[in-house]
Amino acid sequence: MKTRGRWRLSLMMALLYAVQGSFWPLLGVHLGELGVQGRARGWIFASQALAAVALPLGAGQLVDRLMPTQWFLALAYAIGGLILAALASGWVASPLALFLVFLAYWSFIAPTNGLSSSLAMRNLDAPGREYGAVRLWGTIGWMAVGWLVSAVMLANPTRPTAGMHEAFAIAAALSLVMAVYSAFLPHTPPLATAATGGANLWQGLEVLRQSDVRVYLITAFGVALTTPLVYQAMPGYLAARGLPRPWISTAMTLGQVPEVAALAALPWLLGRFGCKWTIAAGITAWLVRFATLAVNPPLWLAVGGGVLHGVGYGCFTIGGQVFLDGRAPRTHRASVQAIVLVLTTGLGSLLGSLLAGEWVGRGRPGDDVLVFLIPCMINGALLIYFLRGFESHVSTVERDGAANAEGSPRPFSVRGTVARVGNLVTESADG
Repeated sequence: MKTRGRWRLSLMMALLYAVQGSFWPLLGVHLGELGVQGRARGWIFASQALAAVALPLGAGQLVDRLMPTQWFLALAYAIGGLILAALASGWVASPLALFLVFLAYWSFIAPTNGLSSSLAMRNLDAPGREYGAVRLWGTIGWMAVGWLVSAVMLANPTRPTAGMHEAFAIAAALSLVMAVYSAFLPHTPPLATAATGGANLWQGLEVLRQSDVRVYLITAFGVALTTPLVYQAMPGYLAARGLPRPWISTAMTLGQVPEVAALAALPWLLGRFGCKWTIAAGITAWLVRFATLAVNPPLWLAVGGGVLHGVGYGCFTIGGQVFLDGRAPRTHRASVQAIVLVLTTGLGSLLGSLLAGEWVGRGRPGDDVLVFLIPCMINGALLIYFLRGFESHVSTVERDGAANAEGSPRPFSVRGTVARVGNLVTESADG
């Protein structure tokens, strides 16, 4: 694809993740200032996971058969912008109303993470080589908007203290920009045929016969139980230790700095160390991150340790998606990625969000050791399980020979062969 066209897709990723990065890292503080705690907080965070359990499959079928992908993105972000504007107005404050509004929001937005990846790869000449550089701009967008939110809050020191409505106002404005911009993205019409349209979730279960795939999926589900704690507990954790409220958003973006480096270095890491050790490095990064928080570190270490979150995401999440992309047969790639999405962003994050709400809600001042010790122990057990059960050291395999898992690396995909639901389904805001 020409450079100009690739920059159009890169800007799409930057805007999409900037919308979510505007408010998601601060949602825990926002809810705390509105008096929403414990189980109610967990359900509000779980709204994204609830929407991710089933809706991405339906949206994938919609754009496969009836609707160009770019028009679905435009519609979703136009409606999402209006919902975010309602949140910015301050009218929505009760726990039940917040849950219902966020559930409505994620019902439209949750599928767009995978569909944006699908659109990008369908319009790249060599997705295997070019997609990483395009997706990288999503991380940059998430980081940049965090700094913007901090700057706006610093410029308005006399603002009311109940809620962080500036973040939602910025998210609403960016969402509407994304809606307009999506209408001018490359035309990506439905491509379902009798062969591709017949592939479904149950056919994707064929890949579970491979032991390494089962080990990775079980590990990914376990990791998804712990990652929601980052966004539920960390903002309040940092605020309680004296970090000024306007700087919380910037502090929460530090994890994206090494994520940029990890995404850029991922092809080298997979080629040099293979899937097993690259993925294990990601689990280890999260293990160390939670371990440092459990020992009540000084503020500078609590903030600086956020860089480990980016290493975990780049090595474990994206590295694992590359592994699964190589293991899945060409005809079942969409189904396999749908399984991953349901297990992690759906069921895993749903249960993890509810558990995090209970952990944080039952904690008392000084109980941070217990709050972060639980996910630390979970990740430690997962690391041992993964290292003992996962055997493959290669990064990719022949596309049509998923059964020959240890075979030679498959060639990079070319335009027209990418599954409509997304070759690599990227994580949403709580990834």
